[in-house]
Amino acid sequence: MDNFDQKLGPDFFKNLTGEAIAPLNVVHEEIYESSSKRPKTTSKVWDVFEKLPAQQGDSKAICKLCRRIYTAKTTSGTSHLRRHIEACVKRGNHDLDHRSIEACFKPVNRDANRLTLSHDTLIAATTSLKSYKLDVDEIRQAIAMMIIVDEQPFRMVEDAGFRRLLSAACPEFPVLTTKSIKSDIISIYVKERENIRELLATCPGRICLTSSTWKSNCDDHFNCVTAHFIDHEWRLQKRILSFKLIPPPYDSLSVADEIALCMVQWNIEHKVFSVTLENLSSDDCVANMLKPRLDAKKYLPCKGAFFHMSCFFRILNLIVESGFNLVIDIIGKLRLGIKYVQQSPHRKKNFYIIAKTLNLDTQRKLCLDSPTRWNSTYNMIEVALCYKNAFVYSAEQDKNFIHKLSEDEWEKLSVLYKFLKVFFEVTCLFFRNRQPTSNLYFKPVWKVHSRLFDMVRGPENFMTFLVKETHTKLNQYWSEYNLILSCAAILDPRYKIKFVEYCYTKLYGSGAQKYVSISVNTLNGLFGEYMQNSACPSRTAVLSVATSKISNDKDDNDGFEDYETFQSARFRTQVEKSQLDLYLEEPSHDLNSEIDVLEYWTLCSLRYPELSRMARDVLTIPVSTIASDSAFDIGPQVISADRSSLKSKMIQALVCLQDWMLASDRTSSMESRTEDDSSSSSDGDDDY
Repeated sequence: MDNFDQKLGPDFFKNLTGEAIAPLNVVHEEIYESSSKRPKTTSKVWDVFEKLPAQQGDSKAICKLCRRIYTAKTTSGTSHLRRHIEACVKRGNHDLDHRSIEACFKPVNRDANRLTLSHDTLIAATTSLKSYKLDVDEIRQAIAMMIIVDEQPFRMVEDAGFRRLLSAACPEFPVLTTKSIKSDIISIYVKERENIRELLATCPGRICLTSSTWKSNCDDHFNCVTAHFIDHEWRLQKRILSFKLIPPPYDSLSVADEIALCMVQWNIEHKVFSVTLENLSSDDCVANMLKPRLDAKKYLPCKGAFFHMSCFFRILNLIVESGFNLVIDIIGKLRLGIKYVQQSPHRKKNFYIIAKTLNLDTQRKLCLDSPTRWNSTYNMIEVALCYKNAFVYSAEQDKNFIHKLSEDEWEKLSVLYKFLKVFFEVTCLFFRNRQPTSNLYFKPVWKVHSRLFDMVRGPENFMTFLVKETHTKLNQYWSEYNLILSCAAILDPRYKIKFVEYCYTKLYGSGAQKYVSISVNTLNGLFGEYMQNSACPSRTAVLSVATSKISNDKDDNDGFEDYETFQSARFRTQVEKSQLDLYLEEPSHDLNSEIDVLEYWTLCSLRYPELSRMARDVLTIPVSTIASDSAFDIGPQVISADRSSLKSKMIQALVCLQDWMLASDRTSSMESRTEDDSSSSSDGDDDY
């Protein structure tokens, strides 16, 4: 709107009330009493109220602050006017807090319960009222942010309830329309986009991208490109950069073009370290289109060995969905059986009585699932298996219980539950972690791969075919991406080379050393590039020069001229060790200890400056394109119905702004926690 940037002038209140608000002419302090014998019009209330000309013998008084009119008959006293002064000054739009009001009326004599009006406080209050300015821009921006973050429809600003609320809270606020709020949102988007551009330009390390697909309720395809990076405070950050409508056909070429365009528009081509894709059949094509472009400009370190990653959790969700489809009829019967028990309070009570009689644990209660979130179906099956005997007994006693499961069906649910358990645990690890750095995933991915390998060699059952098919998919994923995962794991002080070697030995036996060597050689090659690009001389060079200088300062005729040669030979083997070698030689931390790996490398950045820079970039690589709160979702990510009806540019503005605002809130929250921790530590030190 054209008045979005308009500022209200100093005559704002004059325009509202018809006259300027003058300071209160308070000369004395007067004690308010309930007695009717005080002189007329000498009360302090007449500094705030003004008498109006009497009409037909009816005296009135108008408040100079809010222009409200009250009776002013001599028989009515001034108590009601005094009460209004307190209420009027308390109004939020007069910019006074409650403490200033209480200061105006201070108890003088508690026994007499009398109040006196503070001269200085009333003068300060009136001055504050006169200097207050309504910031229309700030309020409009807050309303726009509420619509963005809470996904409210634009038409909300035209709803009668919202306008009534705004009118009551701020009567002088201009009327908002759908058109004006859309304009405000676009203005905010353009401004914040420049802030994000500056944030990416100044981030100290490399940027990793993820690409994911969203669908509208009209079946339109949107491509979402997100940047992941570690900031100056060593916090893992992410920001959505692009949320574009991809016109048909939605293929690998369209996705590759969109990612390439995004990198150019945000000027981050030279900073990109990796791209994580959705693990669709076209992913390799997308990576093969992007990689040569960046490699030709020598932007990718280690010849792009870390460039392409695929979403691990997309595979897990597809596997889980396939498992549910094998027993979809049984799950449907179980769902109906639980509904039958829960629909009647009497049946529900009897069911838990039966369970207690059968010595079953009744702490966990029966629950229904949400079919779009597979963890809820998993939990429903888990709890139902605990109550299996209660279900069987209830079905025998109640002839109307028609949804009972056979023994074979219960067995199939048990097999499915055991199959899903490892997937559930791994996904929970991701779901609970606020900063999912890449070092966390070698262990769980290996665990899933190893578990499926054991199941393939186990006894056959109705899921044998699915298990073999799943093992093939996981084996392919492992063979393509275990190098990236193992390198990230080596940079975790709990794992290092020994743990990676242990896991490879479990899978490959005597052939494990080959995979370990590939991982170590890749890390050495990557570290060599970081050393070449370093602005500081290496530790090896510095120590070599120092050794040479010491040797030249010695007296050649002191009888120990060969000692320097001996010392230099012994010392050279230590000096030539790289930062990576020294890190790997340090003892590993306990395998199950709780460590913030980013905090660890923050502390190591002085000892191992180049190595910590390399670790920062490798640890940034995302293993998933799915947000943690959507980790258990089955099916594509869907845009809400309200947003689907908007134009594609507005959808992009809303999605990006929502992500940026929530990310800013998360960062502020982390800073607050850090400050609280520091304060707690300081307080603890003071006690000693």
